[in-house]
Amino acid sequence: MSTPRVQLHVEDQYVVMDNGILQVTLSNPGGIVTGIQYNGVDNLLEVNDDEFNRGYWDLVWSAAGSTGTTGTFDVFEGTSLRVIVENEDQVEISFTRTWDSSLEGKLVSLNLDKRNIPELSIYVHFINHIFNSLLVKTVGGENCYVDVFFPADNRQRFMPLPDDRLPGRGEPLDFPEAVLLVDPVEPEFKGEVDDKYQYSCENKDLQVHGWICFDPPTGFWQITPSSEFRSGGPLKQNLTSHVGPYTLAMFLSAHYAGEDLVLKLNPGEPWKKVFGPVFMYVNSVEDKDNALSLWDDAKEQYLNEVYCWPYSFPASDDFPSSDERGKISGRLQVLDRYISQECLPANGAYVGLAPPGDVGSWQRECKGYQFWTKTDGDGFFSISDIRTGDYNLYAWIPGFIGDYRNDTIITVTAGCDINVGHLVYEPPRDGPTVWEIGTPDRSAAEFYIPDPNPKYINKLFINHPDRFRQYGLWERYADLYPDGDLVYTIGLSDYKKDWFFAQVNRKKEDGTFKGTTWQIKFKLDDVDHSGTFKLRLALATANVAELQVRINDPKIDPSHFSTGEIGHDNTIARHGIHGLYRLYNVDVPGTLLVEGDNTVFLTQAISTGLTQGIMCPGLLYKSTAASVIRSTSSSLKEVPQHYKSFIMSSQGVQLHIQERHVVMDNGILQVTLSKPEGIVTGISYNGINNLLEVLNDESNRGYWDLVWSKEGSTGTTGTSYVIKGKSFRVVVENEEQVEISFTRMWDPSLEGKLAPLNIDKRFIMLRNSSGFYSYAIYEHFKEWPAFNLPQTRIVFKLRKDKFHYMAVADNRQRRMPLPEDRLPRRGKPLAYPEAVLLVHPVEAEFKGEVDDKYQYSCENKDLRLHGWICFDPPVGFWQITPSNEFRSGGPLKQNLSCHVGPINLAMFHGAHYSGEDMVLKLKPGEPWKKVFGPVFIYLNTLLDDENETRWLWEDAKEQTLIEVQSWPYSFPASEDFPSSEQRGCISGRLQVQDRFISDYSMPGNGAYVGLAPPGDVGSWQRECKGYQFWTKADPEGYFFINDVRTGDYNLYAWLPGFIGDYRNDEVITITPGCDLDLGGVIYKPPRDGPTLWEIGIPDRSAAEFYVPDPDPEYINKLYVNHPDRFRQYGLWERYADLYPNEDLVYTVGTSDYAKDWFFAQVTRKKDDDSYQGTTWKIKFKLDDVQKRGSYKLRLALATANVAELQVRINNPVTNPPLFSTGVIGHDNTIARHGIHGLYWLYNIEVPGSQLVEEDNTVFLTQTMATSAFQGIMYDYIRLEGPASSNSDN
Repeated sequence: MSTPRVQLHVEDQYVVMDNGILQVTLSNPGGIVTGIQYNGVDNLLEVNDDEFNRGYWDLVWSAAGSTGTTGTFDVFEGTSLRVIVENEDQVEISFTRTWDSSLEGKLVSLNLDKRNIPELSIYVHFINHIFNSLLVKTVGGENCYVDVFFPADNRQRFMPLPDDRLPGRGEPLDFPEAVLLVDPVEPEFKGEVDDKYQYSCENKDLQVHGWICFDPPTGFWQITPSSEFRSGGPLKQNLTSHVGPYTLAMFLSAHYAGEDLVLKLNPGEPWKKVFGPVFMYVNSVEDKDNALSLWDDAKEQYLNEVYCWPYSFPASDDFPSSDERGKISGRLQVLDRYISQECLPANGAYVGLAPPGDVGSWQRECKGYQFWTKTDGDGFFSISDIRTGDYNLYAWIPGFIGDYRNDTIITVTAGCDINVGHLVYEPPRDGPTVWEIGTPDRSAAEFYIPDPNPKYINKLFINHPDRFRQYGLWERYADLYPDGDLVYTIGLSDYKKDWFFAQVNRKKEDGTFKGTTWQIKFKLDDVDHSGTFKLRLALATANVAELQVRINDPKIDPSHFSTGEIGHDNTIARHGIHGLYRLYNVDVPGTLLVEGDNTVFLTQAISTGLTQGIMCPGLLYKSTAASVIRSTSSSLKEVPQHYKSFIMSSQGVQLHIQERHVVMDNGILQVTLSKPEGIVTGISYNGINNLLEVLNDESNRGYWDLVWSKEGSTGTTGTSYVIKGKSFRVVVENEEQVEISFTRMWDPSLEGKLAPLNIDKRFIMLRNSSGFYSYAIYEHFKEWPAFNLPQTRIVFKLRKDKFHYMAVADNRQRRMPLPEDRLPRRGKPLAYPEAVLLVHPVEAEFKGEVDDKYQYSCENKDLRLHGWICFDPPVGFWQITPSNEFRSGGPLKQNLSCHVGPINLAMFHGAHYSGEDMVLKLKPGEPWKKVFGPVFIYLNTLLDDENETRWLWEDAKEQTLIEVQSWPYSFPASEDFPSSEQRGCISGRLQVQDRFISDYSMPGNGAYVGLAPPGDVGSWQRECKGYQFWTKADPEGYFFINDVRTGDYNLYAWLPGFIGDYRNDEVITITPGCDLDLGGVIYKPPRDGPTLWEIGIPDRSAAEFYVPDPDPEYINKLYVNHPDRFRQYGLWERYADLYPNEDLVYTVGTSDYAKDWFFAQVTRKKDDDSYQGTTWKIKFKLDDVQKRGSYKLRLALATANVAELQVRINNPVTNPPLFSTGVIGHDNTIARHGIHGLYWLYNIEVPGSQLVEEDNTVFLTQTMATSAFQGIMYDYIRLEGPASSNSDN
C-alpha cells in the first residue's frame, strides 16, 4: 500500500483530492469531476471534452402537471464548496446548490448537496425531482474494452468508437439510439448495430460495470454496493455503460417503465433523499495480457464494498450508520390448495420493504427507499440495515402469479430486530388449472425469441442467453407469420417454439400498422354452463397497447374483456424482456364455452407504431406443457391433463392381500410386493403390466439391501444381501392412504448370518398420488454384537426393453447402452470391472464409448431427483429424495444414482468417494436406531405422443419441489418419524473475520451451515450414525434450518472462498417446537500472516484446475464439452502424456492454475508396468525473507487415495522432509471420475531459515506408487508470510 495519507488541495478554480494512489480534480465550486490521474495516465476522463462535460451529476425535471418522461436537462453545478472532513485518513467535500424562489422555472426546486470522498466514493442529497444520473466519460480509443455488468461474466466485449455513430460511418435505424455501423473506424464492427439499451440491466444485477484500457492496463469501475436508493425495486432496468465510452450510475429513471416511474412531488409535499454512495474503483495490472483479470478484481472489490455497507465514514447525518438502522426477518409460505393442502415454503421469493402503498406498488415507487432480499429454500428471509421509517412488506414468488403485501405497517426504529413470524401468501386462484402457457416469472424469456435479421446484429448476443437484446426482433413476427397471426393449440403447441415473445403490430404495405389477433385453441370434455371460469392474464410489459379478449367469437363487440390503453414501458424497442408487471383476472361465464373445441382470441388493438404491444409471462403448473395464460374452473373433471400422472382418480386406495403377494392400488398405479418378504415384484402403470424387469426372478426387481461385516473388519466390503421380511402387517388402511410393514427381527440364532438389526420396511400409497413412498427403520440393541455397515440402499431394476433414457440433471441425461453391451465380445473390460469399452454394442451409436456407473455419481445436495424414461409408451420412472437428513456424510458426499441395467438406486449410506472413514461401525454395547427415508417413487406419462418426452423430466422436477416443500411428511405412521410440530428450528448469522482481507467482519455469503451430531471440527463429513440438517447462508450470512429432529448437535459450517471448517463449541439441544436464534457467530479461518501467493480456489474441489481431454479411444459422449469433463474415463493416464519426461513445474506469477496445474497428482507408469511417485514443483520469488520468522504453507486437499504427500523446501532430497501427511485416504476418487472426496487441511510451519531471497521452490512429492489410482487432488495452496511481514510481498 502507498505510504502517503489523504491530502486536499483547495485552489481558486479546482479542488484536488490525493491519497498517493490516485488524484481526483473537481471544479470549484461546481463539483464537476474534471480529472482522474492514475497509473501513469494523466487523466482517465475524456480530455477532448470541455472540463464540464467529463464527470458530473445530472437530472431531468419538468413543471408540475407535465406529462411524459422528458423535461429540462440540468447538469448539477454547485455554487459553494465546503470541506466536511479533512484528516490523514479521510477527506469529504461538499458542493451545494441552494434553491430560492428567484430560480422558479429556471432550475428544479431542490436543494442539492454533492459529496466526494476518496477513493472515489460519491453520494448526493436531494432535499426536495424526475430523473437523475451520474455520468462519467472515460478516455476513448482503440484500447477500450467494456464489461457491461456484474455478475454476468458473459456480457463483455470490445466496443465501437463514438465516431462510428456519425453520418457516413453509421446509419440511424428506427430510433436515434440504434445505429447500424456501415463504415466503422475498425472494420471488425462493420454490420453490427450499436444501441445503448442493449446493455441495460436489472437493479438486482447492476452492481459493478465499467471499462478496461489495455495500454496501460487500467480498469474504471462503478460499484453500487446497495440498491436501497434506487427506484422501482429489484427488477427495474437501467442503463449501464455504452459507446462514448460512458459509465452511468442510474438512480432514478423512467426507462422500461414510462411515466409511472416519474417522481412527482405534489404541492406542499416535502421530500429528502440520499442517493449513494457509489464507489468509483480504479485498478491496474502490470501485464497487458492479464488486463481482463481487472474484471475479476473489480468483482472482488464489489464484494468488499457490500460487506462494508452501510459505510461508516460518510459524515452526513442523513446517511445513517448500521447502528442507526434496523432489521427484520420472518418466513414466507404459499398456500394454493390446488397444488397442496399444506403451506409450501416460498423458495426463492423476492421479499422487500418499501414505502406503504397498494399491492405491487413497489415497482412504481420512487420517492423513498427499498430493501430487498431473496428467501432461502425454506422461505426464511432476513433484511438488515434498514433505514428507520414506515414500510409495507411486499413479496412475489417465481412460479406463482400476483403480489403479496402484508397489510400491517412496519415501523423500523434504530437498532430494532423485528421478527414478523410466518407469513402466508395465497395467490389468485378460483379453481383447478385447465391449461396454462408459460412460466409465471414476470418475464417473457421462456417464449420463442427469433434469430435477428442478419443485417442487424450485435455479435455479443449471438447464441447468448440474452438473445432478446438483438435489434429489430419485433420485425421478425411478420416474417414468421406472413399470412395470418399466431395460433396456439393446447396439447400440441410448445410455448418455447410456438409462442412469439411479444404480441406486436404488423406493418402494412402503405407504411401504416394494424393490430394482431392471436388464437388459443383448446378442448373441453365437459362444461358447467352455470359455472364461471377464470382466465388469468399476466403481462410482462405493455407499450401503448390495448388487449381485448373474446371467447369463441372473434368479432363480438364490445369484447368480453379489455385492458383499456395501458403502458409506456417501451420495452420492445429497448431490447428488454419485461417492464412493469400487470395481472388481469377475467371472468369467463360457462355459457361462453362449449364441449369440444374452444378458442380464446387475444387482440392487441392499438396500432400506430411498430413497437406497440405486450409481452405475457405465464405459469408452469402440472396440467400442461405450455402457456402464458392460465384458465381455471370450478370442476376437476374439466382438466385435460397433458401428463397422465395428473389424472385424478375417483377410486380410493385399495389393498389386496393374497397368499404370497400384497397389491396396493389407487386407480393410477398398482404396486405388487411379495409377502412377507416385502420385495417389490411389480409396478403396473399406463398400460404396462410391469415396469420392473420381468425376466428377473421376483426377488431381483425392487428391493432394499445392505452390506455388513463383523466387528474389527477393515475396508468397505462385507456380506451383501437383500433384506427380506419375515412378517407382514397392515399399519394404515383407508381410502386416503395405505401403509404396510414388512419386518425382520434379529435374534442370537442369526449371529454371523445376518446383520444384528431389527429392520422394518414400510411402503405407503396415497389417494390420487402417481407413485408410492418407502422408508425403513433400522434398530440395533446395545446387548447385540457390534458390527460394521458399509452400505444400505433401495434398488429398482427396470425393464431393459422399455427404459433406455436416463436423467440425473438438466445437463446429465442421455440414451444409455443395453446391459448386454457389457458382456464379453460386446464389451472390453478396462482398468477396473465397472468400466467397459463398448466394442460391439447392440446399437452401433454406442460403439467406442466407455460405460461406467461412476460417471453418473452425484453430490447429496444435488441428488434429489433421478430416473429413467420409456419412449413407447412415454413413461417416466423417478426416484425423489425430498430431504438429505438421513443420508450420511453431509451435502458434499457423493453417491451413485442410475446406471446401465436399467437400474435406479436410492443410496442412503455408502463408502463411495470416502472409503473406510464412512463405514458405520457400531461398538460393543452401543445402541442405534435410524429412519432411512421416506423417498418417493414417482411415475408420469404423456397422453399425447406428439409431445416431447423431455416434459417428463420437467414435470418430475416440479414434483420434486412439491415433495421438498411438503417435508417432513405428515402421513408416515411410525412414531420414529416425527412431524413438523415435533421438530425444532434454528437460525443465526455467520460472519467471517480475516484481518488480512478486511478490517470488518464479512457476511458468510453462500456458506454451508449445518447441524450434525457432536464431534470434532469437520467431523460431519465422516458422520454416518445420526441425522444432518444443512442449508446455505444468504448474502448477508443469515441462515435458517427448520424441521430439525430433536437431539444434541454441533453447528458446523464451511465457506467457499475460505479454508478450514467452523464448529460452534456449544452443544445445541433441539426440543419439539423450539426456535433457537444463535445470533451472530464468527468464523476465523486459519491465518497467520499475509498471502504471499496462492494456487486454486478454496472450494473443496479440484474443478478449477486443468482437466485434460480424454483419450479419444475412451470417451463418454455425454461429457464432451461438458462442465463435468472430469467424469471422462482414464484422465489419470493423460498426466504422463502431458509430462512425458519430467513432472509438473508451476511458476507463481507466470503460470495459470486453470491451464498449468493438473487436476490430480497421480503416479507415473513405468516401462515395466510398475509405478513411481511424482514430485511437483512450485517456484516463486521472495524479495525479502525474515530468517527468524515463521512462514505458513496451507495445503488443502480435495481428496486422497492411499497417498503420502511429502513437502520439502528448496532441497528435493532432504530426508526426512519438512512435512509428511503419512499414508492417507481411501476415497478412490481418481478412478471413479470424481473431482473431490473427503477434505483434508494441513498447516505447515516453514522456518524463514529455509527460504532465500529471490528464487525458491516447494517440492510436493506423492510417494505411494503401487497403482494408477493412488494420488491426491489439491483444493487450494497458500503461502503466508510472518504476521509482521508486508502484504505487498
